[in-house]
Amino acid sequence: MATEHDGAGDPDSPYLGWPGRPRLSLGNQLALGFFWLPNNLLWTGLILIVMPARILSLVGAAHSTSVLSWTTYLGAAAAIIVAPVFGAISDGWRSKMGRRRPLMALAALPSLAGILILVGAPTLAWFVVGLLAIQIFGNIVQASYQGLIPDLVPHRQRGTASGMMALYNQLGVIGGGLIAGFLSPFLFAWSSLAVMAAGFGVTFGLVKEPPSLDAKHKPWADVFKSFFIRGPHYRDFRWVFTTRLLVMIGLYVLETYLFYYLHFVLGIANPGRDVTYVLLILSFTAVISSILAGVISDRINRRRVIVSVAGVIMGICALLFVFSHTMTMIYVAAVAFGIGYGAYQSVDWALAVDTMPAGAAAKDMGVWGITVTAGQLLASAFGTVLAFLIIPAVGTIATYQLMFGSTALLFLIGSALIWKVRKVA
Repeated sequence: MATEHDGAGDPDSPYLGWPGRPRLSLGNQLALGFFWLPNNLLWTGLILIVMPARILSLVGAAHSTSVLSWTTYLGAAAAIIVAPVFGAISDGWRSKMGRRRPLMALAALPSLAGILILVGAPTLAWFVVGLLAIQIFGNIVQASYQGLIPDLVPHRQRGTASGMMALYNQLGVIGGGLIAGFLSPFLFAWSSLAVMAAGFGVTFGLVKEPPSLDAKHKPWADVFKSFFIRGPHYRDFRWVFTTRLLVMIGLYVLETYLFYYLHFVLGIANPGRDVTYVLLILSFTAVISSILAGVISDRINRRRVIVSVAGVIMGICALLFVFSHTMTMIYVAAVAFGIGYGAYQSVDWALAVDTMPAGAAAKDMGVWGITVTAGQLLASAFGTVLAFLIIPAVGTIATYQLMFGSTALLFLIGSALIWKVRKVA
């Protein structure tokens, strides 16, 4: 996969993405983005179905909401530390294999072992051990991997690459929902392991990363300071980070507690398959909108417009979930939400890379990735507060309606704040 140093068009520019890199072929882009599919397959199945179901069986209904909240909180907290730190390590890694793939190789097996531990855990303690293994080693893999795309994709193809990433994300969501919804946790574990192995095979076999024997190591004091994304060069990146964090909190409230929302509010005894159907409907519409939005954003160069409109659509649909009293209404809301979510996911990544200063792609992508783990963490903290304070006061049904209604506000605020980004279209 041929590439040349980003910034060739203007070496003094603080932003990545100036002209100078050759265009990537369709095959190159397909191979480069493929690992997003197994990664999202794994996490979709875990978050939406496997974790809630396993916790329900381990601790019972009375404690399930609070335990799901604090275990998710614990795992997300670990990931927040791991991703930027190992992203920074990846930026300075010297090897003939390149900067990114060596760390992926080192963390691969421990992350896969964590899957087996979590699904087979006989006690809550072993469940937590498995979850932490997946979060820590899986985020080492992801922090290194997500630096590859800014390294290798030229600016004029970032929207398309972002759409490709969103496509693989949604295919992973569909696969994760199907496997977790229709197979046992044991079979889910082995199926996800097989797909993860395929992802590693494609990344190591087909992605041609240049050697990094001349990579520069920064003093750790400077690296630590850089985690705070301060200074004028990071202004737009900070706003992209903030808006995405708001959207991710709302998204993970919906994802984490959808199983319980259908169980407690709609009275569905075993909502695992219903969650899967919602997921499939949402994902199929998201696949279509993600591809179209990514290509369109490259053509019209108006990423903020697409991100903002997508956020408004998600906000309106979140309200539809609250006022839905049948699964048919939930399915309709899922169709519209998928359109907004696919467009948002497709273009927001490209917007983040466009506003990222040059020189530390994996570290900055690790910082940007905190929006996902922090979104999980804050969504879980929100669920914990509701479980201990609001449910005893107003009841379970009203609490879950309040929880889902609040996500609409988060999506709408994120949609408005994206206009604070100035130096990209």
